[in-house]
Amino acid sequence: MSKVCEIYGLSGYTNPQALLFGIECEIESIRDCAPISWQITEDGSLRNNGHEFISPPVSLSTAVDGFKTLHESLSVRKREEKFSDRTSIHVHVNCQNLDEDVVRNIIHMYALYEEFFFSMCSPDRRHNIHCVPLTETHLPSIYRMSLVNMTERWHKYTALNIKPLAKYGTLEFRHMQGHEDDTLFEEWLQILNNLFQLASSKEGLISKDTISNTNLDLWFDTLFGKSRVANLKPLMREMTYNQRLDIKLMLAGV
Repeated sequence: MSKVCEIYGLSGYTNPQALLFGIECEIESIRDCAPISWQITEDGSLRNNGHEFISPPVSLSTAVDGFKTLHESLSVRKREEKFSDRTSIHVHVNCQNLDEDVVRNIIHMYALYEEFFFSMCSPDRRHNIHCVPLTETHLPSIYRMSLVNMTERWHKYTALNIKPLAKYGTLEFRHMQGHEDDTLFEEWLQILNNLFQLASSKEGLISKDTISNTNLDLWFDTLFGKSRVANLKPLMREMTYNQRLDIKLMLAGV
């Protein structure tokens, strides 16, 4: 099975020691910023001297430290305008070294528990036009396609955006609202790390034989068991109903 780097002709992050994250933070009402290692760019969707700050690919712990440093380095004009509903945090996770089937399984595992990923974020993100849930698009109908075909047909403004696979070899998670809560940020990255670790393992393989109530419970615990949404587990059957239908139809070849 081909790796993502081979499928898309990519190089640079094909054999990392740990999972790598690239962070994009949108922040408004900025007065000044002390020198930092983040790239600073303009973003036409932001107002009030808003900028986007882009980190290099880093490990989870380095990403959290960098997030803290970023916000400590900023001075703002009006604190209440720093994180408007136009701001968000996007996280790219490196897939260059992963096999195609593993990446597809990550996408399917995410899709199965999509509502819980949204539950980690501000409620209004669930209805943001730049962060559309997969289950509210036609995309579940293409879950069975090859990674290349899926990437070509995907939408950029979905909560999980797979289009960056072709350019950067990453999956982009667009859920998180703009904020400076490093505890929430670290928890978010840990859940994404859990997703990649679980879906890359034999225990996390989604198939006709493995979608069972027992595994749904085990997978939930692995993904969210130590997070602030763990208390939603009693609602899991209800909250994953549509997503389970999508995955079962995919497995049945419908």
